[in-house]
Amino acid sequence: MSYNLWFGKFDGVVVVSEDLKSSFALARNDGPLPFNVYELGLKVFGKDYYRLLRKTAIEFAEEKVEKELKSDDKYVIALVKALDEVEEAMNALKEKKDDLEDVRYTEIQEDFAESISNLESLRKRIEDEIESVMERIAPNLTDLVGAKIGARLLEKFGSLENLAKAPASKIQIVGAEKSLYKALARIRKGKEAKVPKHGIIFTHPFIRGLPKNRRGKMARFLASKLSIAARIDLFRGELEEGLYEAVRKRFEELRRL
Repeated sequence: MSYNLWFGKFDGVVVVSEDLKSSFALARNDGPLPFNVYELGLKVFGKDYYRLLRKTAIEFAEEKVEKELKSDDKYVIALVKALDEVEEAMNALKEKKDDLEDVRYTEIQEDFAESISNLESLRKRIEDEIESVMERIAPNLTDLVGAKIGARLLEKFGSLENLAKAPASKIQIVGAEKSLYKALARIRKGKEAKVPKHGIIFTHPFIRGLPKNRRGKMARFLASKLSIAARIDLFRGELEEGLYEAVRKRFEELRRL
């Protein structure tokens, strides 16, 4: 009888796998093994047995987490895009409903109102789902800027990994690319132009709640902390309590100036 081991197969003779991660994933058997895996492994690997087992287990776990994160990333991005489409549909229906009411009130307006109400309910369910997933896969991003802004950042960068690798300067202005390109084009022509100091993160109350001349400083500080938060979420996935407090203190400092 052949048995699956984390380092290969055993059928009277050990056949060591060339891909330890794959054999680790397939190391399942019906019922208890009639031999000691550790003793068998010592005969094959000697004193390196535990080192190889630990290394293989860590690599397997990291690969599994990475696949799950990529799947969740795509889900959040799809939810953000769906939310945008639902809001566009709602706005279009509201506009048409108002146009009809300006001409004549009929039962059709009630149908429009019902459709709008259904879309509002759908929007709420999508927002709740975004918050639930973001709290799980990106707790630090969510803690700093909320699930909505955090999800928008993921959507813009394409994945949590891309966001974690991005410089703070890019995080600061992502979402304001059109304004940036226009400003740079004017500058190249020798004309005056205002370069945007913030993009998506502008909607955060710690930025909007400051006078205009201090928003740039707050945006830079917040972006630097978001960069750290994304890396922690990617590699550790644990909430770092001090990040939000540091951002809040910086906001209070700038507010008192």
